[in-house]
Amino acid sequence: MAIKIFHTADIHIGMRFNSYPDAVKELLKDARVESIERMVKIANREGCDLFVIAGDLFDKTTGIDKKTQTVVAKHLSRFEGSCVAILPGNHDYHTEMVDLWKSFLSLVDEKVLFLGDEKPYSLQEFGLNATIYPAGCHSKHSDQNNLGWIREEDIDSGLVNIGVGHGALAGISPDLDNQYFNMSIEELESIPVDVWLMGHTHISYPENDKVNNWKVYNPGTPEPDGLDCSHNGNGWVINVHEKDDIQASRITTGKYKFKDEEFYLESIEDYRKIEEFFKEYKDNTIARIRLKGTLDEDAYKHRLQVIKNLEEQIIYLVLEDSDLKIRINSDKIKKEFTQGSFPEQMLIYLQDDEEALQLAYEIISEVRK
Repeated sequence: MAIKIFHTADIHIGMRFNSYPDAVKELLKDARVESIERMVKIANREGCDLFVIAGDLFDKTTGIDKKTQTVVAKHLSRFEGSCVAILPGNHDYHTEMVDLWKSFLSLVDEKVLFLGDEKPYSLQEFGLNATIYPAGCHSKHSDQNNLGWIREEDIDSGLVNIGVGHGALAGISPDLDNQYFNMSIEELESIPVDVWLMGHTHISYPENDKVNNWKVYNPGTPEPDGLDCSHNGNGWVINVHEKDDIQASRITTGKYKFKDEEFYLESIEDYRKIEEFFKEYKDNTIARIRLKGTLDEDAYKHRLQVIKNLEEQIIYLVLEDSDLKIRINSDKIKKEFTQGSFPEQMLIYLQDDEEALQLAYEIISEVRK
């Protein structure tokens, strides 16, 4: 009865990354395909019987070229276990009008099981004493999930029963307008399957790296996909020994890292905070840094060298430094304004109030342009 599962979802092959330069965009697009190869190798190393993709293997239902489909199919064919089960998600949803799945499924081998319909899928033909109950997607948006039919099923307790679903998890993933097949943990746990393998939420659930006898799992995306993605890409390896003996471990699967950081600077020495933070991040990192604070003019100019060094170290850097200001002091005032002029006198008068001085300087500088 034991079965070992590798669980992934939200790979989003075909994601465009149009906000990045072409070279970076291509690296990130390729990484999503490479993540399949990497996860299959992990699943083989772990001795998994079943490889489950719980929705959004592809980022869209059109525009995925045949070459990309062929490479994905080839990677999946290298899974050494019994079966690869693929659920359509809300990005790569399944209808009779969608040609993507017809094309892709013509390329895969006999190990691949496409969970396109609301019905139980027996895995006994793959040598596994298990049944999958899918709750996939037939559209991009819906205010109803697809769990209802499973509640009506007579589920055989003598088998390993696996629910595979795609949709927003209430309280875990945002779905303020109830557009994404919303479902709750309580709703899922009320259905008498042994485990739920979920997709859609791009963060991992549960939070612990190892859990026992947990019922609902969500891997999050296996390859980080943007500056709001703080994790390193995850999957789950879930070992169902018996119905009351389930062990699961989170596996790190990503290649690239995204970092979105803010630094407050008051002196040139504070640049060390940036250098220290990024010491461990090299050519696998895309970052945005926001610089805030007030610096002497020489320290302010030094930021250009710090940024240059960082740009040479990582793949790509987005800099936001509009909130980093030059400290206004008497030397700077005398250097920029005629002695005895109204601006010079006003700024000298405000020197004891740094906030007012900074504001006055900015207003005067804007008027002078």
